[in-house]
Amino acid sequence: MGWIFYSFIYAIFNAIYMQYNEKHHYNGYLLGIIRGFGISFMVLPFYFFLNIKLSFLYFAILILQGIMIGIYDSHIFFASSKFGSRSTFGFMATSVFVTLVLWWGIEFKDLANLLEKKSSLLSLIFILMGVTISYWEMMRVHINSDAEKYLYPAVFSLALMSIATRYIALNSPKMYEGLICYLSISCFVSGFYNLVMFIFFNTSNKKQMLERPSVRSMGWLVLFSFILICAKTIALRIATNPVFVVAMLLLSPLISEILKKGKLKASIEMLCFLFFVILLIMFSFNLQ
Repeated sequence: MGWIFYSFIYAIFNAIYMQYNEKHHYNGYLLGIIRGFGISFMVLPFYFFLNIKLSFLYFAILILQGIMIGIYDSHIFFASSKFGSRSTFGFMATSVFVTLVLWWGIEFKDLANLLEKKSSLLSLIFILMGVTISYWEMMRVHINSDAEKYLYPAVFSLALMSIATRYIALNSPKMYEGLICYLSISCFVSGFYNLVMFIFFNTSNKKQMLERPSVRSMGWLVLFSFILICAKTIALRIATNPVFVVAMLLLSPLISEILKKGKLKASIEMLCFLFFVILLIMFSFNLQ
């Protein structure tokens, strides 16, 4: 049951994270630099004090994770600023099935176990289809081809990040050691990635490039990003399948609406979405 709590915290701070740039319209690469380096420098001293020994594979995955974070951060920030959070959130629903397919490709034993229980496999597919379709209907996702092309890297990055985060969390001797490695190394790489993109490949207009977040605003960005990553990592360590956590992340737009308007307008589509999310949670207990 713990993964549900941490996934919900993840969804809450992801909503704040997305809403942040829809309101301010800062440069996406700049926010990625602040977020990546800010978290890394805050946690880096703990890494040296703990004397953590990393295998080559573990270190390589931490580096790869940092690159994927950089891609995801910049695309999400720019997309939420340019296309709005609803279109951005809505299209990210495709990451649910992408995560599932990639996870089954990497952890084939998980799929093999479900194939032995065909009713469980069919139930999972049915629930995920229900989650995705009702979510799309609730968000009324209609985005142009430019937005679609721009968001696809974020979709695949989120799926790969979720799987890599689970590996990082499960293959560290202790939970906090995996978190510190993630926060210090992967976040530093993501900040460096966005720095390179900001210097050499920045195509945003000059006015936006000149805008700078205030010190207070940067502090809040680093803080809620720190909480988001910690909650996500713990949730992915506990959950039996990373797709459960990604599906719970889709609660973010509902939370975002409550944060902005102080209320939530109910609809048939939203009730259907919540119904399938509850089914997914119940299904996860049957796999434990």
